[in-house]
Amino acid sequence: MSLRSYLLAGLLLCHASGAWAAMAPYAQPQLQIKAVGEKQPADLQLQHFIQEVWEKSPSVQAAQAGIDAAQARARGAGQALYNPSLELEAERSDINTTTVGISQTIDWSGKQDVVSQSALIDVQAATANLTSVRQQVAVSTLAALADVLAAQAQRDLALMRSQLMKRFVDTVSQRFDAGDTSSLDKALAQVAYSEALIQQATSEGVLAEARAVLLVETGINANVWPKLPQTLEPPPERYMAGELLNRLPELQVQQLQWQQSKQAIRMADRQGRADPTIGIRGGREGSENLLGLSLEIPMFVRNNFSAEVEAASKQSIEAEFVYRNAHRLAKAKLDSAWGRFYHASRAIKAWALTGQKAHSEQAQLIEQLWKSGELSASDYLIQAKQNIDTHSAAVSLIAEVWRAHFAWLEASGQVDQWLGLETTNSGVSQ
Repeated sequence: MSLRSYLLAGLLLCHASGAWAAMAPYAQPQLQIKAVGEKQPADLQLQHFIQEVWEKSPSVQAAQAGIDAAQARARGAGQALYNPSLELEAERSDINTTTVGISQTIDWSGKQDVVSQSALIDVQAATANLTSVRQQVAVSTLAALADVLAAQAQRDLALMRSQLMKRFVDTVSQRFDAGDTSSLDKALAQVAYSEALIQQATSEGVLAEARAVLLVETGINANVWPKLPQTLEPPPERYMAGELLNRLPELQVQQLQWQQSKQAIRMADRQGRADPTIGIRGGREGSENLLGLSLEIPMFVRNNFSAEVEAASKQSIEAEFVYRNAHRLAKAKLDSAWGRFYHASRAIKAWALTGQKAHSEQAQLIEQLWKSGELSASDYLIQAKQNIDTHSAAVSLIAEVWRAHFAWLEASGQVDQWLGLETTNSGVSQ
């Protein structure tokens, strides 16, 4: 190799080395799986971010309004079921008659107890629904945030790729002008640079789309979004599915609706029981004083409400099977989410143990072989592309780990707990 060739090779190495150095901050995945039993402290930045999202979310506000309405109905259910009636009567004839009476229907069958218990169940269901909606909004937001951060990393990587290819094109062009490389190498470098520019433009589009999705999810138009933690607790080796499902707010809503259907049976049954009305009246008829008592008892002769009881019973059976089906689907979702998170976390751990080191060694070896003249321009391009593609795959893997983690949190009802915003929400007993 001539002296000029050595100088040109050194120039290309300097350009390439500068590009590899610029890519160094992105070479290591920003996620590590903690040891089993090592707790992850709550991220205050994420807490404030999710709380702001909840405050702006129409879904959360609607669920909160549902609680307010249920509580108002519960207060109303605590009032008396029947109001008294006032009766005034006057008659003018040969003998003038004037009477005043008051009557009160008595809740003899205990309808108010059923109404009150039903209202309390409504409050519990509305509260569980709010928790469910909050978790759904949080998971959708966090998944969208993970996509934005991954898209940003891919955009940065695409930018570094285009910078590297631009330097590669410039140096190969200089070598071609000096007669030390072929026109095929020059054309190959131009094609590689064009491909890098296309990937850069594509990554910008993906990032813009991810940001738009996050804006829709959050209602927040921010220039800088919060970061996700760089460490993550591993999935449990074992989990008590029954305990986790019992805490799942959406299942609690279904279970409470089943309980509400049982209350409907009780109410339909009590509708077929008579509530007597007692009245007292007094007045004057001519010069005589009047005093009377009345007792009114409904007679369920034409309608004994048996059809209503039967209909409520069938609806309760329907609600039971709806709950059992929801429980089955939730169990399948829980197992699937755990498997997805388990395998994704194993993959990122394997990358941390072996892939990162091999990735770094490959980059260094590419430079050494190019410096020694053992790599042609095409071979260098192939090796560099493979190294960058590997890094891109690692970024995608990190995003998948986060998405799998959030899916597990949602399926197990642990979103608030992971965020450090856990509220007391015990299971519902039958």
